[in-house]
Amino acid sequence: MNNSFNNIFKIPDRSLVEQRLTKAYFLRNFSLSSAEKKLLSTTIESMEILGQINYEKTNIPAVLTETDSYENILIISCTIPNNLLEKYADSCSQLIQKYIAHQVVLIIEDGNQFIINVTEKRINLVDKNKLVVVKDYNTPEISKLYKNEQSEAFFKSLDFNTLDKKNLEMIYKSYIQAVVQYQIASVTGNYKKRTKARTAIDMQYLADIEQLKTDITSLVNQIKKESQFNSKIKLNILIQKKKNRIKELKKRLESN
Repeated sequence: MNNSFNNIFKIPDRSLVEQRLTKAYFLRNFSLSSAEKKLLSTTIESMEILGQINYEKTNIPAVLTETDSYENILIISCTIPNNLLEKYADSCSQLIQKYIAHQVVLIIEDGNQFIINVTEKRINLVDKNKLVVVKDYNTPEISKLYKNEQSEAFFKSLDFNTLDKKNLEMIYKSYIQAVVQYQIASVTGNYKKRTKARTAIDMQYLADIEQLKTDITSLVNQIKKESQFNSKIKLNILIQKKKNRIKELKKRLESN
């Protein structure tokens, strides 16, 4: 694995793969949309399977049920040109997570920054060999050039030696939990390791904050179009209420 990334993940040597994931693999095996083909040809520079965590390589039990498959965890990198992470990170993660039928920890990087993406996937009820993305989680952009307290704490939580190794499901959910806590740290300025139960609550707070921000943007746009002064006042009051609610939710995220 790229040394800079295995300095973070610290997976065992026997789990290192360092194998190219070619664009031809996607073009040959899947019916890509025109937008997906364009993303592959013009934006994605290269992809690599950095590591593989499974029973054969780690002796950690797999989990397979009617709805869930945790038999294979891949760590994959996707490299794109500088200064395009914000624009293309979501599209790249959607493409790779959609077509790779395993649990994937995905690193999307340029020369200076990277994000880490993880997902909740379920077995496709029509085709048992496919997994369907139910929800995905992205970190904010992380600098390759310098670290801060939040990123240092986040990297420690990704260390293979600290993960819950009861089974492969617990390992992957440990990665999800770490990403969610880093999302929270980007809001609160403080990375805190939480229990799984508390992380689930915090995830809802984050979702509520994002929805409130969307609502505020919509209300601001309404004000711009509104000609009646009284209506503008009412809209401003609604905006302030939503801002106050965001402050309340941030305090809850910061609480122990």
